[in-house]
Amino acid sequence: MPRTKQRKLAEISSELGDGDFAMDFHPRTGRPIRRSQKADSPFVDSAIAVTDEESSDDESIIAVSHHQSKKRKRSPSPPLSDDDYDFSSPSESRCESEGGAVPPRPQGMPQMSLHAPTPVTCQGTQIVIKDLMVNVPLGHTGPIVLHLTPGLGGMPPPIGPPHSSSVPIGFSRPQTSTPQPPPRSQPRRKTGFLDLPAELRNEIYRLTFVAKGRFALSRPTNFSRSAAFLRTCRQVHQEASGILYGENEFFFSRRSDRHGSFWQAEWSELGFKSIRKFLKTIGPANTAMIRHLSFQFEDATPCLNPDTMSHEDRRFVHDEALISILRHLGDYAQLQTLKLNFHGRRRVEATDERFLAYLKRIKADTVDLVRYPLTRPEIVFAMESKQAETVRKSLMKTMVRKVKLYD
Repeated sequence: MPRTKQRKLAEISSELGDGDFAMDFHPRTGRPIRRSQKADSPFVDSAIAVTDEESSDDESIIAVSHHQSKKRKRSPSPPLSDDDYDFSSPSESRCESEGGAVPPRPQGMPQMSLHAPTPVTCQGTQIVIKDLMVNVPLGHTGPIVLHLTPGLGGMPPPIGPPHSSSVPIGFSRPQTSTPQPPPRSQPRRKTGFLDLPAELRNEIYRLTFVAKGRFALSRPTNFSRSAAFLRTCRQVHQEASGILYGENEFFFSRRSDRHGSFWQAEWSELGFKSIRKFLKTIGPANTAMIRHLSFQFEDATPCLNPDTMSHEDRRFVHDEALISILRHLGDYAQLQTLKLNFHGRRRVEATDERFLAYLKRIKADTVDLVRYPLTRPEIVFAMESKQAETVRKSLMKTMVRKVKLYD
């Protein structure tokens, strides 16, 4: 259908000249229509291609359909925060209290609900406004005057002339911070052995590991003090190892007991094998902690060693287990005191070079050649150590440290 227009003819103006200067108005909205050049439609049957002259005589209007995209519905705006209304400004509160002019609200604007939890200071009195509702009627253009009367909330009135109250406003006392409960104390940790002072722990170690007499491996009569306490943790092992090996005196001597397997017909003497096993078990680190050592050298017993056919073979200077012990002590031991006693059938001569060479590798601050037996040197029938004088001088010169390692 052709599009129709309502045209209003105007009189011919002498200044503008001849022409059609009438203004066209839209029939539905009543707005003026701008005259502009229409773009030629690329389609023959398009409604845009119909000119105004062709459709001027028709009364109907062609409805041009425009596809409008679907729009997302407007989500409601979030509520206004307290920062949008700053009631804490003294200038604004003073203007309101003194009746200053308030800008008029446009028509059609709904009523406003203001919530101001922040305090407002007015003439020396702190006023806390909980809820303030202002209903402005439509068409109101004058100023809005609020008179605040701080006597309704039970607070003392301010200094100055009283103000009339046209709108009831509720007041409340300023909120004070409630005392926070004290933080819960952490559960008290139980005090253990490692929490004791180091001095007290050392005293406990000494009562546990230090014996009154020597640790005699040949006669283990005082071996009831077990070292299992060292296995509790690494710290206890590091602290107590020096007391166990450093403050006890160890006594090494030949053990005259037979040992062997059940399928062996003849059992042999144990000798120095138990001492060698002890040193290999504790290792080099604990061997270096030994400070006091007494060593008694004896020959093998004939009846307990049937394999040896001569006295020379039964001498301790040829015992391989003893040579292994001397080699281990010479490599790792850091002795403070060393007591020696040679109690063989023959005295030690300078010709026993192999035995003396391994023995001289052991160093100590003090070296003494004591009487036999070492366990009871004070008895009357105790015998002196059997060694040549040259051997004694050589041992004292070689085994004693020139610079003391311990005080």
